[in-house]
Amino acid sequence: MMMKHLKHLQIKFFITFFILTLFSCVIPDKNCSNFKIGEFNFESKTENGVYNSRTIRNDSIEIEFFDSSIDTSRITWVSECEYILRKLKPKTLYEEKAVSVKIIKTFEKGYLFEYSFVGDKKNRARGNAFKVD
Repeated sequence: MMMKHLKHLQIKFFITFFILTLFSCVIPDKNCSNFKIGEFNFESKTENGVYNSRTIRNDSIEIEFFDSSIDTSRITWVSECEYILRKLKPKTLYEEKAVSVKIIKTFEKGYLFEYSFVGDKKNRARGNAFKVD
C-alpha cells in the first residue's frame, strides 16, 4: 500500500516538474520590425575574410554599398523576421540567385542573421547588422 502511494507521488512529481520546466522556458522576443527600414552596417565572416558593407533599406528595396560597387535588390518579406533578396540588375548567373535572410536574434541597435542562397540549407553563413542612427 505504501509503495503504491509512493509510486503515485513520484508520478505526480515528475508530471509537475515536466510541466514547470516546459513552461519556464523563455523564448526571447525578436523585434524584427525595427529593422525593416533604415541604414545598416553589415559584417559577416567568410572563408575569404570579413565582409563589410553599408545598406539603405525600405520595406521593398535594399541598396548595398560595398567597396566601390553599388547593388540594388528587391526585398520580399516572407515573415516578420525572414526575407528574400533578388538583385534588380544581376551581371552574372551567380548574381541571379536569390538570397534567403533570416533574423535569428535582435538587440537594441542591431541583429544577428543567417543567410544562404534560396534552397541551400548546407551553406548557411551568419553575420551581424547594426542600425546607423
